[in-house]
Amino acid sequence: MKRTGLFLLSAVAVFGCQRDDSPLRKEIADLKAGQDKILDALKNMPAPGPGANRAPERPQRPTPQPNSVYSVDISNSPYIGAKDAKVTIVEAFEFA
Repeated sequence: MKRTGLFLLSAVAVFGCQRDDSPLRKEIADLKAGQDKILDALKNMPAPGPGANRAPERPQRPTPQPNSVYSVDISNSPYIGAKDAKVTIVEAFEFA
């Protein structure tokens, strides 16, 4: 008898909770309709042309001119050798 009563109570609860006019069902239906619109728009998009997926080419960096003379201020930098040397070799690092 307990099982039958429990079964009937659960059946009433399950069928009583199913309403077609619930706000959640309406929201789910709206979401599905929006998803269908998006899928239709994606299907109707024109095919990309050749090279459409390539990134735009970056401009080339200017290259250093080997015959040019560059002036670098090294007055407060550590050095090895004579202070009055005719040639100074500067070694620079960029830690990136």
